[in-house]
Amino acid sequence: MRTPLAACLSAALFALPLSAIAAQPIAPISMTGVTDTGDTAELRFDATPSNAATLLIKGDRTGSPPRSFPVSYTFEPIQKGALNNPIVKITFNDKQTMTIACDPLSDNCHADSYPTVGGISFSILWRITRADTQTAQTRAHTSP
Repeated sequence: MRTPLAACLSAALFALPLSAIAAQPIAPISMTGVTDTGDTAELRFDATPSNAATLLIKGDRTGSPPRSFPVSYTFEPIQKGALNNPIVKITFNDKQTMTIACDPLSDNCHADSYPTVGGISFSILWRITRADTQTAQTRAHTSP
């Protein structure tokens, strides 16, 4: 049985064995970055098999109200012989794209462009947020 790439990414992000993930719905993950005004930007990925996500601009530095934008995502295939580093392609409603590649040995990620959404630009650096790690690990260990 082939394990989907999304399960491999989630296993890498949550440091769970693939066998524990295979029988479980994958917990949502998120990544954080920074806007050109210094506000926190967060990409919140819905659980698989969905390919929907939300880009949330928190307004935490500027004091502006939070704004969210729907986006979609796909996982790029891992090239044969390469390290198992997750690569995700984000597509915005206006058809702009941004590809984010993550370091397989850390939570650090790097985008290939500076997209502008709703008049806001983003840093090229992103970081995987592991808020759901404990929940996912607990669920994996308590499942039958």
